[in-house]
Amino acid sequence: MLRKLVVLLMLLTLLTSPASGFDTFWHSEATRKVAEANGFSEDARKIMQLGNFSPDFFGPVSDFAANNLHGKGLDALNQYVAKNVQDRDAAVFFHFDNLSAELDHNSQFDYLFNRLLTNTQWVIGGYIKQTNADERTRKAMTLIVLGASLHVIQDFYSHSDWIHNDFNHTAVKLISLPGGGFRAPTWFEFRNQAGDPDKWPFQVKTGIYPPIAGALNTHTHMNHDNSRLIYKEYETQGQPLVSQAKYHNVGPVPANEQDSASILAHQQLAFNTAVAASIEWVKKVEEYSDAKAAIESAKSWQLKIKDPKLARELEAGQITEMALSCAAGKWDGEDPPGDRGVLCRTVIDRTISPGSASSASSVAAIIEGLAADAIFPYALKYTGKFWDVHKQYHLLDHLADGIGAAGHYTKKQ
Repeated sequence: MLRKLVVLLMLLTLLTSPASGFDTFWHSEATRKVAEANGFSEDARKIMQLGNFSPDFFGPVSDFAANNLHGKGLDALNQYVAKNVQDRDAAVFFHFDNLSAELDHNSQFDYLFNRLLTNTQWVIGGYIKQTNADERTRKAMTLIVLGASLHVIQDFYSHSDWIHNDFNHTAVKLISLPGGGFRAPTWFEFRNQAGDPDKWPFQVKTGIYPPIAGALNTHTHMNHDNSRLIYKEYETQGQPLVSQAKYHNVGPVPANEQDSASILAHQQLAFNTAVAASIEWVKKVEEYSDAKAAIESAKSWQLKIKDPKLARELEAGQITEMALSCAAGKWDGEDPPGDRGVLCRTVIDRTISPGSASSASSVAAIIEGLAADAIFPYALKYTGKFWDVHKQYHLLDHLADGIGAAGHYTKKQ
């Protein structure tokens, strides 16, 4: 029963939460490309992908539990949530959302980037080494922290108007990709040439969260989270599921609401820029020699050979991540196109439509199917190495140090 309740909480929360970044497929794909570019093993890459998912997992689930759970029958689950208060409070800062419309200077974004970099380097190269954890736990934490930090970097390009700028009319031009097409410069590439962010020819904006009715630059309107730019408007009565392409008809690749190819091309500009920024991020983290040594030690990890039990826990975590994302309409939108839609239906062994995914009977059926499947024992109870390290070491809280508190960003320039 407890196992099913945990899954129910996760499904209900993901189904109703507007605060997420790139949908899970795009976060996972960007992280895969980072792993390939930096020579990570398959297992190390998968652990990093789970870490990348953790800001979405701990944020909405913990918030829902803290506000809605009551009764003696849920004591065990409440205790689990209570042990993750720090990570729950930190998770809101992992999406580059404009919380309460407080981000209004480029220098504020610059501070957030640099503070996150310092924190990531210290947690990987300092804090983890100082714990009494065994070697495999340290490796797991290193990869999880790196993945979680990448989530923040990727969400900047998903949640902001960065790619809406005409960079070819600035000091830093668009960059051609080896396979064709182009991407925008990353934050650090632009800053290195353009200097003081508050003197740039544009003011960066990210989506206001929570969304405000009548506001133009809300999280709903501004994000590039899925390949069709169709989202629920949480700020609108009834929360309709509508195209947001009209808010993305600017920049070098404007989206046209009547042209699906232009919408995909616009979203891919954000995605490709996020990939480049993620690859760059790993190199910047490794500028701190102790962090580089920790990453080098973890990146070649082969669980299937050396630790088959841990390999099974990892597999359970990956499949559960995908199943929950699919059921919640967060793999690549409410109705994923092409192979991604087939994959979603295969993973949860049923077809989930935008309408049925939100119905109580469908959710209950998904929960029954997941709970009955023997592949999920560790992931559904959120025990095992890859979830337990959060409870013991509060990794997201350490990553968010100095970035914000109590739902508000630290005001430093």
